[in-house]
Amino acid sequence: MIAQVIRFCGIGGLATLTHVTVAVLTQSLFGLAPLHANFAGFAGALFLSYLGHSRWTFGVAAYHGLQFSRFVAVALIGLATSSGTVWLFGQMGLGFGASMLCVAVLVPAVTYLALKFWVFDDAEKSAVIDWPGIALSGLLALVILSLFWGRMINHDTAWYLIATRELLGGAELYTDLIEVNPPLNFYFTYPALGLAELFDISDTDGAYLFLSSIIFAVLCWSNNIARKELELSVTRRRLLICGTAVALVLPALNNFGQREHEMVILTLPWLLGELASQRSPIRWQVARAFVAALGICLKPHFLIFPIAVTLYHAFRTRSVQPIFSVANMVILVVGLSYVCFVALVHPNYLSQIVPLAQEIYGAYGAPFQLVLRIILNESVVVLLFALVVVSRHSQTPGFALFLVVALAGLGSYFLQGTGFDYHSIPFRAFATVSFCFVLVQNPRPSAGVVAALLAIVALGVMRVERGFYRNGPALQIAETAQDLGGIDNLVVVTSYVHAGPPAAIASGARWDSRYPANWFVPGALNRLETADCTVAIETCDMLLAFAERNRADNLADIAASKPDLLVFDQNAGYIDDASFSWQKFFSKDPAWPDLLKNYKAVRQTERFTYFQRMHDNKEIGS
Repeated sequence: MIAQVIRFCGIGGLATLTHVTVAVLTQSLFGLAPLHANFAGFAGALFLSYLGHSRWTFGVAAYHGLQFSRFVAVALIGLATSSGTVWLFGQMGLGFGASMLCVAVLVPAVTYLALKFWVFDDAEKSAVIDWPGIALSGLLALVILSLFWGRMINHDTAWYLIATRELLGGAELYTDLIEVNPPLNFYFTYPALGLAELFDISDTDGAYLFLSSIIFAVLCWSNNIARKELELSVTRRRLLICGTAVALVLPALNNFGQREHEMVILTLPWLLGELASQRSPIRWQVARAFVAALGICLKPHFLIFPIAVTLYHAFRTRSVQPIFSVANMVILVVGLSYVCFVALVHPNYLSQIVPLAQEIYGAYGAPFQLVLRIILNESVVVLLFALVVVSRHSQTPGFALFLVVALAGLGSYFLQGTGFDYHSIPFRAFATVSFCFVLVQNPRPSAGVVAALLAIVALGVMRVERGFYRNGPALQIAETAQDLGGIDNLVVVTSYVHAGPPAAIASGARWDSRYPANWFVPGALNRLETADCTVAIETCDMLLAFAERNRADNLADIAASKPDLLVFDQNAGYIDDASFSWQKFFSKDPAWPDLLKNYKAVRQTERFTYFQRMHDNKEIGS
């Protein structure tokens, strides 16, 4: 083992030296862009690295088809890692040399583990690559990408794209950008922005490209699990992959890329692995659980999914042993590590944002009757058809597990209690996969098979009827900005995320507020309306401080950025007082009149009031 590590370091050091030398020389001599220079270094080191590791480090025959294909895959991951590092360091203002130093340390460590436990693993030498399965996965991913390319992206993802750009520019999360969600959402956005710059495409298309690439990898992985561990025939594997692709798209058709959608994508290989009748190799279990843990860490509500899987296995085996499974231990370690990371790198999130959200974020909730009514039709469809399937195919592998996970998705939806449509994506997606297993594993017609098919069709029709993401308010603001002309930056004062960041992206303007929406105000004002401030003095003082902080932050942002367009939402949003006015709210600050005198009211619609900034007593664009 030690000798192998030494040999790896020797070959790896030589390959890394070749990579860095070629990259630096081409960058300095030919003036290539850093990313292009890094690719030249990668190409120069690829074959040298493969020959050295195969023949010397691991002592296997070179040019074995499967080994070389896997080696190229590992190398491409290394390329993505190194290119991402170069890009990220560049965005952070750090030098090219510093990025190369980081590449020289990070990439070899990842590469060794992948080569030892996957590429040159003796147990895998006889394996065969399922090229048709890979081709089918690639085709499905391309179809998915083409469906969404150029379309408007959902409002939350729009905010993450904007805010992550600000982070790359030096902004500090939870100080310069006030957000209620944990930081992993922003870290997941970095690759999308990197792809946007690499291919000179929009940030939204960069997000679609990244998500489609992840879906491609997950479909390939899922196909491999179905072949090796579930031992499905070729035809059944193809049907399962197609059904899985449908389950990853239709339930999220109008909210593609939301956190619930990302969680479903990342947990799918882990869930499929849980169906294996024989215990999988430890490294496979760890890899699947690690990727799933990244999805689960997006929201604390997602812990319900590993809990549901554990209870399912415990009930099935009549044992507590599933509690201590490898997957659960990996998810636990990743989760605790993530909490420690947040505490060290983003301490303001735990010390300020979480306590604040506990006090006021409940204003974004909805009455249980409304939350239930929104999902009632789909719930009835799933439960009724599931009862028919259970009566006919209760022993179908895959159906029971994914139905349990779908019900966990329903639980996650109710736990969040907002009635937001995207919160139900896991329920719809996992229910679709559950019914797909009935079709795949029961080819003969029966009442259960017909019920499963009808359930998939019904769920799909309900999603197709909703269509792709549409955002009328954001488009209205973007059209107004275009009519006014010369709008470089804007601020939309609202309690709705959908009215702000998406409008900035649609209009091509810079978003100049630290808030995606003014989420402090609804909870603070609603509680003040019902509180007895003669008794609960401290509580009322706290709530007033929240509202005043939000107002002061907005005024500070407007004063600093001088947005060309200032838009006020006339909809009270989540504020109980229907007569609430943002302009009146701002007027309580003495600094507001001086700020507003630089603006002129230029348009009034039923939803928005528009103020345009004046330059030398002239409107911008005039």
